[in-house]
Amino acid sequence: MMARSLLALLVGWLIGMAAWAQPAAGAPAFVDTRDECAAVGGAWLASPGSWQASCQTPWSRDECLRLRGAWTPMSAAPAGGLCMAQVSPTATARQCTSAGGSWGPPGSSMPFCQPAAVTARAPVKAASDANKQCKNQGECIYGCVYRGPAAAPGSDVVGRCRPTSRIEGCYSMVDKGRLAGNICMTIK
Repeated sequence: MMARSLLALLVGWLIGMAAWAQPAAGAPAFVDTRDECAAVGGAWLASPGSWQASCQTPWSRDECLRLRGAWTPMSAAPAGGLCMAQVSPTATARQCTSAGGSWGPPGSSMPFCQPAAVTARAPVKAASDANKQCKNQGECIYGCVYRGPAAAPGSDVVGRCRPTSRIEGCYSMVDKGRLAGNICMTIK
């Protein structure tokens, strides 16, 4: 009896996950530059040590999937998750070559970036908007963070622009005037 209940629960979960993961119809929306990202109210982000950047948009899950973005469920986020808009193939190639990489092979249907030699650590740069009050990631050069008494994700907070490009450490991210969650980064 219990085995049947567990099997029914597992099958129901698998069906639900399959329905959730179905691709959405519609043309993709490409967000290729920091300015385009700011125009849609997003934050232009690059992974630490990566040549590639993309736009984290404020789109809802349905809108994100309809426009063929990448949705990541996150209960602490105001929309219940985060959406990364697609970057066009042309802009992706431009990002690669701008970082000193090589895009190719020429004529390939699946080109890729061969990054240039990576230095151990990038120099830390100071932000001209350091410690300025902010409510969104896109308002700051290096992101909007909260520094203050402990607060629960989703709480109303006043953020401050990060003072440098240093990526190591733990940060409490602010989005739409609310604590979006914490992130910790290390460099190996």
